[in-house]
Amino acid sequence: MSFDIDRYFLTLALDEAEQALSENTYPIGAVIVDENYKLVSTGRNQVHPHHDATAHAEINAIRNAGQAILNAKVNREKFTIFTSLEPCPMCTGGILFANIKKVVWILNDDLGFGGYKKIKGANVFDNRFNEIEVIEEPYKDLKIRQQELMSKWEVNPNNIVNLRDALM
Repeated sequence: MSFDIDRYFLTLALDEAEQALSENTYPIGAVIVDENYKLVSTGRNQVHPHHDATAHAEINAIRNAGQAILNAKVNREKFTIFTSLEPCPMCTGGILFANIKKVVWILNDDLGFGGYKKIKGANVFDNRFNEIEVIEEPYKDLKIRQQELMSKWEVNPNNIVNLRDALM
């Protein structure tokens, strides 16, 4: 029996996403590991609990990695971020600046704020993007779980659409 490392860490990211939803915020989770697959940090969306529009899962995981991210940049270590949804433009920028070398996500976000593929497609940071390995939607069962979380988010009172409707 072989151990599937990507699946293991994507499941941890999905656990963080479930925790985010239980805190009434957007259900996204992320984890960062070093090149030996040692867990460096975790993060989840905390926009609503922290009243901070930048408290996205990937950004929180990068913040929580602290000095380890800086050391990895200096020592040219290859960190990987596993996230439950395609990173938005802000998180994509964080990934580029943190010098993360591999990005794996459960669910593409073509219709939402998913920005990783869009920014990469704009050919504006070719040198940076060419150094990063990307794996999209590798597991159907995890994708379905993330889609279920997104469906639950649609009816959450903190969803922006529902907040706007409450004001009308």
